[in-house]
Amino acid sequence: MRPSRCNIITRWKSLDRTILPVDDLDLSIICALRENARISNLELAKKLGVSEATVRRRIKILEEKGIIEGYAALVNCHTVENSIKAFVYIKVDKRYIEELANDLMKENRLITLYRILGEYDLLCECLFLSMKELQEFVDKRLKMEGVISTVTHVVSKAYVPCEWVGL
Repeated sequence: MRPSRCNIITRWKSLDRTILPVDDLDLSIICALRENARISNLELAKKLGVSEATVRRRIKILEEKGIIEGYAALVNCHTVENSIKAFVYIKVDKRYIEELANDLMKENRLITLYRILGEYDLLCECLFLSMKELQEFVDKRLKMEGVISTVTHVVSKAYVPCEWVGL
C-alpha cells in the first residue's frame, strides 16, 4: 500500500503549533491539495466540512504567505524513460564553487543541486537514461577546473520514492 503523499501533519505534530503559520484547517487543505491539486474548492469544502468561501479564502492566504507556491503535475520519469537515478557528491576547490554550481544548473539531467557540509561540497541528484550517460557525465562533464573529486551512488530501489520523479 502506498503511503499518503502528505506527511506534513505527522511531521509537524511534535512541533509547538503556536509557532506554525498555519492551523489544522490550513494543514487539511494543504494535504488535500497535495493529494489532488485539481480538486475543486467546492469538493474540498465538502470533504472538510466547511464552506466553499472558507476554502477559497484560506487557499488565497496560503498563496499570499508563500506557503503554497504553485501547483504541478507529478510525472513519473521512471515510467516514461526508465531512468537511472544517481547522487553525485562533488568535492570542489572553494574558489570555484559558485562558478561550478552555476554551470551545473544548466545540466538537463540535474533534478536538484545542493551545497552541503562535510567531506563534499555539492550534491547533485540526477536522472540518466543509461549507465553510459551517467559515466559520461562523471568522466567528461565533471572534469573541470575546481573539481577535486567525486563519488557517485546509483539508486537500486526506492522504499519511499520522490513523488516528483517517481524514483
